Amino acid sequence: MEDTQAFARRLEQRLDAERERLDRVELPKLKSSFKLFQTYFQGIYSILFKKGILHEDPYKLDMKISEVKVPPELPFPENEKVDQMSIRLSQFDSYLEFLNNYYQFATDFLGMARIKRLLALVKYFAFTQFSETSTHVNTKALAELVSSVRKGTDQLSSGILGEAVSQLDKTSREILAFLKVLASYHRERYKLELRNLVSPGLEFTPEFLSSRHEEAVRLFKRKFAEVAAEKPFFPELAEEVLQEDFSFEGPSLREAVLSHFSVQEEKKIEAAQQKTYKGVILEGIRGLGGLGFTLETAIAKLAEDSSLLETRNSGFFAKLKIAMRGIFSPEDKGIRYYVEIVDPISGSRANESIDFPNFIEESSRKSRALSGLLQKNGPSWRRLETASDEQAFKFLEKTMEELQVLVKRMNALEEYFKAEVTAEERAKIRSVKADITAIKGALIKANQKKHEYVAHIEEQEQMRRLGFSSS
Repeated sequence: MEDTQAFARRLEQRLDAERERLDRVELPKLKSSFKLFQTYFQGIYSILFKKGILHEDPYKLDMKISEVKVPPELPFPENEKVDQMSIRLSQFDSYLEFLNNYYQFATDFLGMARIKRLLALVKYFAFTQFSETSTHVNTKALAELVSSVRKGTDQLSSGILGEAVSQLDKTSREILAFLKVLASYHRERYKLELRNLVSPGLEFTPEFLSSRHEEAVRLFKRKFAEVAAEKPFFPELAEEVLQEDFSFEGPSLREAVLSHFSVQEEKKIEAAQQKTYKGVILEGIRGLGGLGFTLETAIAKLAEDSSLLETRNSGFFAKLKIAMRGIFSPEDKGIRYYVEIVDPISGSRANESIDFPNFIEESSRKSRALSGLLQKNGPSWRRLETASDEQAFKFLEKTMEELQVLVKRMNALEEYFKAEVTAEERAKIRSVKADITAIKGALIKANQKKHEYVAHIEEQEQMRRLGFSSS
């Protein structure tokens, strides 16, 4: 028994070190992978919605989320596919949003129950086996919807969908690998609890365990009920404890457990991480890439609002004014709005004249450029991968600045349209508030990546000034 007690002490030390490593190294990677997973999924979801294949989820606003779950998985008739998938993809996106914004990526928070929920969520669509012939109801239906777009003539959407599916396959595998490591830790932590609570007082010889195995299991379970009834009992893990602590193979089994949690050489890990700073910038840029679809939706709404307003301004004098402008200023397309721009930081206000057709054209171009960033094999992303750290950083800064300007103008245009129409017509104005909120959220995350990169560089420069080498 002394050997098993010594083993328990050594294992506890290894598990404490493993928990610290998971919190410091693995779980930040898991969080990053889930964010990428959501970005690529939203790329698919947005294209299907934009193409009119999916429609708004009528129950979205009624959905109250307090924990990660999975949407329905039951089969449905073919004539209900669009309705069911519109709801299920919307719910799936909402659960990912909750996960990435409200979950704590900490070892103690992500216990076995939450690991099972995350596994179910990642496997809800089998992106690792994404096919129209899948036996999985939701995977088959989504694959069919994606295929309907990829068989069309829109090469940009087809390329983005192909890249998104490919990256979801890769990211799913990464997430499943992270969760496997985390589950392994919790299994051994649970077994350690069994050793500390249940094993004391149980003196099984290898011969007794071998010849009277069922009785040994029964005694172990009875002791568990006496001292730890409030905890869940996992028979397969209790069986592992019995084998590792009391069987003839016990010493080799215990050694295998300890070697599984052997201490890694931190210096090698840190050296490998020294060259990953550019990845922080690219992660921030990739997050902004998902805004292409959001921006396109917002542009379409503002265009509709403008049409509503211009329809009202279609009298004789308005038409004469447009005709005269066409003669004397042919380059002026004639729709210009004078709006008030509010700086969200300083609160200062300034008037600005917006050439609306030009605004729509420039915004559409920015939308296409952002969407192009989701194509990992596309020219835009390849240029970023081969660019220097400084060039990639400047690109991130420039993109953020352009989006911030667009947000202020979109907000100002919505307020202008609402003020110019009648109270009865105001209900017809399509709001871009939700789209602006989504863009601001992505900008906040990109800004975090920007500051994370700057902090890494400043720390590296400080170490260099102190005479320490990072290589």
